[in-house]
Amino acid sequence: MFTKLLITIALNALTLYFVQLFIGADKFLIISTFTIFNTYIFAYICIGIVMGILNFIIKPILSLLSLPFVFLTFGLFLTFISMFMLYINEYLFTEIFAPDIFGITFIIKGGWITYLIASTMLSFLNSILHFIIRK
Repeated sequence: MFTKLLITIALNALTLYFVQLFIGADKFLIISTFTIFNTYIFAYICIGIVMGILNFIIKPILSLLSLPFVFLTFGLFLTFISMFMLYINEYLFTEIFAPDIFGITFIIKGGWITYLIASTMLSFLNSILHFIIRK
């Protein structure tokens, strides 16, 4: 159980890195005052931890509550739930605890289209990496 959680956190951090490379640092920005070897590994791990906790606790509840919309849209509404989870993660790291406590800032610019691209990429890359890890 604990190893699965660690693997999920590591995969979330890795997918965040790839999404930032694809989208670009001007729209998908992760800043940290704490660097290891001039990289933001600590920031990616912290954001991956929070993303894993949110996806483990809140996302199933939202998916269950929005089940009628998911059926009506043939599953397309799950994309909006993923976008909302990404927004919550950004809000937590921008407004609540990260700039003052951890020195991490997580900003997504560009409106809903950037959230759509980022959440789709995160879901796709997480699925691929989980498939590779299981084999």
